[in-house]
Parts: sequence; structure tokens; C-alpha cells
Amino acid sequence: MHETWRQLVHLLLGVAIAVSVVVFPPGVTVPFYAAGLLVGSVLTDAIERGLRLPLISPLLDLLEREDTGPGRGAFYFIVATLGCLVLFDPFRAAVGVFVLALLDSVSTIAGRRLGRHRLSNGKSMEGFLAGVLVTAGALLFVLPPFTAVLAATAAGIVELVSPVDDNLAIPPAVCLVLLILG
Repeated sequence: MHETWRQLVHLLLGVAIAVSVVVFPPGVTVPFYAAGLLVGSVLTDAIERGLRLPLISPLLDLLEREDTGPGRGAFYFIVATLGCLVLFDPFRAAVGVFVLALLDSVSTIAGRRLGRHRLSNGKSMEGFLAGVLVTAGALLFVLPPFTAVLAATAAGIVELVSPVDDNLAIPPAVCLVLLILG
């Protein structure tokens, strides 16, 4: 259940970030998320040095995976968001962030609950397919069908084979697909 809660938070915060990227201009979102990285880095350093922070430490205890540093996934999520905001237009950046939030959450939840056929890194074919299908379906509301399917498939493949954290890799990969397809 711990991982399901973690993925639901990932999904909700990711969608909120994607919406903020569309609603507010980069002149607002870039400084906001840059400041968030600074504050998050200070808090992470404090926690790694043994400080227990009210509200934050219990949340990390509940939602963080044991095999990573505190807040690492969130840090990478915001780094990728900022990178996409700087390198691409806000719409592409928002789609890249949205795809990360949705595909990663659906793939993980479906893979853990339904996964029977293991692929790379312990991930499953069922998780991959669920993530790609749900994400492609959601993207049909904002993208042409071919683009939606290709963006979702590319993100699913990146999640499977990327040697780096998928929070870093998926958004720019999706933005590049969108840029190439026009």
C-alpha cells in the first residue's frame, strides 16, 4: 500500500505542476520551481544530517522509498520540469510533465498489482502496457492520435530502458517527440 500512496501523490503533484506550467507564464514558474529546488535542497541536507523536521520527515517516512535519498524523486521531477521549461515551450513542457506523472504512476501501480511478465529492471509488460495505454488515452484530449500514441510509447520505452531516473528522462524525451512531430 505504501507504493500506491506514493504513486498517487506523484500523480496528483505531477498533474498540479503540469497545470501550473500551462496556466502561469515561464517568468513565474521558472523562478518558483528554482526557489523550490533551493528550499528542497536545504531541507534534504538537513534531513540527511539527522534533523527531524515537523511535517516533512513524517511525510518522507510515509512516501519515500528506502533505497533512495530523501526527496530525490521530487528533486529530479522539478529539475526535469525546469529543464523542459527552459528548452521547450510551456505546452510541450506541460505535456512532458503530465506524461511523467501519469505514465509512471499507472505503470507502477498496474505492474505491482497485475505484473506477471517481467522485463528490464524488474518492471513488467503489464505495467508498461497499462501506462502507455492510459497515457495515450489521456493525451488524446490535447494531441492528435498519432502524436499521443507515439509520445506515450516513447515515454514507456524510456521508463523501461533509461539508465537514469525516469523522473529526469521522461519529460525531455516526450518534449523532443513533440518537437520532432511539430
